[in-house]
Amino acid sequence: MVELVTLLAMGLIVGYGYVSPLIFNFVEKFLPQLSNSFQSNALLYSIIISVIFAVIFYSLYKSIIFLGSFIISFLVGSFLIKSFLTPYLTLEWYVYVVIGLLTGLIGGLYAVRNSSKFVGLVSTAVCSFILASIASSFFDKYVFALNNTVFGWIVFVLSLFIFLVRITKLWGVKEHGK
Repeated sequence: MVELVTLLAMGLIVGYGYVSPLIFNFVEKFLPQLSNSFQSNALLYSIIISVIFAVIFYSLYKSIIFLGSFIISFLVGSFLIKSFLTPYLTLEWYVYVVIGLLTGLIGGLYAVRNSSKFVGLVSTAVCSFILASIASSFFDKYVFALNNTVFGWIVFVLSLFIFLVRITKLWGVKEHGK
């Protein structure tokens, strides 16, 4: 239910803030005879366009989740393979693409089946990365100047630590009797 309300609200906001002005500009340029009608009832038309866009946005929800998680999983899989296996193992370019496609497909299918968990997982990962980046930036600026490589590793390790601690707190094993 939370996903439904969130997606509908996001669709309303995007429809009202971005799609409605785009449609109004299109009507003013290419259909000037309808321009006066749109201007006199702008709020009503904006609300109608927002509701239609929200319904379309929610109906495309599973496709968007699959595509988003496919792209994220593909990029993460390719990044991890290129970052950690390239010094030890040289592979052809198509092997990286195939491994990225497989991880993207697995991530996409998992996301469609468990979309609420996946959205929570991705948001936790993004938030932990943002927190680690902010903390590392403050440390780099105010405490000790860091090399770019050291800065990157600190952000990676700290974000992984925050992510794992947060996942353990959210979905960890519950103790019996407490």
